[in-house]
Amino acid sequence: MLRIIYFFLIWVIFFQFKFVYALQSDWSNGIEAKIRIISPLTHNNNHSLLYLGLEYQLQDGWKTYWKSPGEGGFPQELDWSKSTNVSNIEILWPTPVEFEILDIKSLGYQEEVIFPLKIFLKNIHKDTFLSFNINFLTCKDICIPGKADLELTLPAGTGQLTNHSFYLEKSLSSVPVLNKKIKGLEIIDTEGSVNNKHVFINIEAISDSIFEDPKLYLDSNLGLPLVESYYTYSLDRKNVKVLFVFNKSLFKKDKIDLSVLLKDKKIAIEHKTIIKLKKVSDSLNFQQSFYYILFISLIGGIILNVMPCVLPVLSIKLLSILNDESSLKITRKSFLTTALGIIFSFLLLSITLLSLRYVGISIGWGIQFQQPLFLMVIALVLFLFALNLLGFFEILLPNLVTNIFSSNNNTNLLYKDFFNGFFATLLATPCSAPFVGTAITAAFTQTPFVMISIFLSMGLGMASPYILVSIFPKLVKFLPKPGSWMNAVKFILGLLLLGTLVWIGFILQNHFNYLFIVICAVLALLLTISIKIFFKEKLLIIIFFIIIFFSLPFFSFLKANQPIVETDWIDITTVKLEDLLVNNDIFFVDITADWCATCQFNKLNVINSSIIQETFEHNNIIKLRGDWTKPNKQIESFLQQHNRFGIPFNIMYSKYYPKGIILSELLTSTEIIKTIDQLQQENK
Repeated sequence: MLRIIYFFLIWVIFFQFKFVYALQSDWSNGIEAKIRIISPLTHNNNHSLLYLGLEYQLQDGWKTYWKSPGEGGFPQELDWSKSTNVSNIEILWPTPVEFEILDIKSLGYQEEVIFPLKIFLKNIHKDTFLSFNINFLTCKDICIPGKADLELTLPAGTGQLTNHSFYLEKSLSSVPVLNKKIKGLEIIDTEGSVNNKHVFINIEAISDSIFEDPKLYLDSNLGLPLVESYYTYSLDRKNVKVLFVFNKSLFKKDKIDLSVLLKDKKIAIEHKTIIKLKKVSDSLNFQQSFYYILFISLIGGIILNVMPCVLPVLSIKLLSILNDESSLKITRKSFLTTALGIIFSFLLLSITLLSLRYVGISIGWGIQFQQPLFLMVIALVLFLFALNLLGFFEILLPNLVTNIFSSNNNTNLLYKDFFNGFFATLLATPCSAPFVGTAITAAFTQTPFVMISIFLSMGLGMASPYILVSIFPKLVKFLPKPGSWMNAVKFILGLLLLGTLVWIGFILQNHFNYLFIVICAVLALLLTISIKIFFKEKLLIIIFFIIIFFSLPFFSFLKANQPIVETDWIDITTVKLEDLLVNNDIFFVDITADWCATCQFNKLNVINSSIIQETFEHNNIIKLRGDWTKPNKQIESFLQQHNRFGIPFNIMYSKYYPKGIILSELLTSTEIIKTIDQLQQENK
């Protein structure tokens, strides 16, 4: 008798255990993909609304599709008409990933995915029979339609959790939340317009934290293709505007039922709206996004004037104003010519970069400062300008060039003004001022027309102070009257140029050794003394020393020695980030260069400050640095992966932020500390 009772208990425990920890249908037949129904509960738990799951298992490399997959593929279709005690079923779609199959971009899923099913019951006191007929598509190198017939009975009554509950809950968490349901992330504006050829859809979103790598996708009953979208960010990367451009033939009505999916970090929101298309002329093809970028470029160009890179040229121009007692007409011409020099040089720079991109050479902002020959030319010009300011000789264009164009001295002065504008642009390129990085990124990723337009707009911004004075030349009258104090100012400005020359010398140390620097210093001293003694022969003396100066790189013993490795920083080119992101460590990446003035500002005032160094040490932050002073393909590739073409570039990673959080171009201690706190909270 006891044995019978014992076996009865074992039988009950066994089947009860199995029943509690698993309730699902059988797997469908299939090679590329298998499907089954899973339930988080053993019974309906006396609820009229239940969540079940449709679980897909895909073979390696095979994909299935989102509800709006793009041009390729189609979403699954679920027929539940043979089910009993069910009033309605709604499929919930987890956040998809972007992939490319057969050269067509699509949205969907890979490996394993669970689609939550929202089940509405008619009567909670009755058992529920689910009968699904599912049509779906899986693709790899080819696309194969699939079909599955699934059945599951869900009993009525109080239920217990099964082992599927955790996985279904995880899948539910990946379903986008309705807009405005998450604090700190919101889609605030959607609008559309149409002309004779295209439909433009503009989306704007805001976030309390920095946007890392936001992705926006559109869902509608029109089956819109996955087109290239254009992202523009605010300076603090807390506002993003996205432009979609579609062929007009896809739209039959001027009203669109649209669902916008925005995902960033681990969060996804969905905004459902109806967009009414406004008619615009063909001349507005680029819409607000294009004009917004032009405006950003203009502001960036204006800011370049106050960056330390351009200070030498501005000081020279300031001195020319103090010395010039000519008419307002000549002042107007002088400033307008300098402005034209700046605008022309930006145009020439854009065409040069386009040509390099056309032949397959990677391009970036300030990359000419990676070339030692360019640095030597800049150093020579700075030195001659400094000698000019210190009173050793007057810089004039060679008589031969002057005679070719005009014998008029005013014309010669205009050539000098034009060259000043050209030289200002060259010195501005290592500066990534606020707004400049956004403008450059947009320029390097768009069509030639857009790139040239952005560079011209930036040039116009940088030239705007000169244009302002050329329009209102009487503004120069607000400057102090000439006097003996000007000699002191002239001396100070000359020292500023020499300070810039020292900065160029430090950059050259990456290409040559200390002996090269010493020889250059001796040549500079001998040139200065020779000009002072043999003033009449100054042109021949300058040419002689220039020949010697530019022959130095041909001597191998003057080449740079092995660089000194920083002990507390890891060289980013020697590691793989993917391998490092397996632990709960936080990584701070600094892409810098000796020629980048903004990089040096960030180092001195933020990165190397005591508060940030203590924060790094306290939180065990792992520091990685990439030195882009000289050309480096790995660093170049790293920047391009993040859609960046200039520096400084700073980003922080952790296991839960594998794509990183991009920091502002001008760093602040508050921003770094706040980002570390955010990453620490996720790691917990």
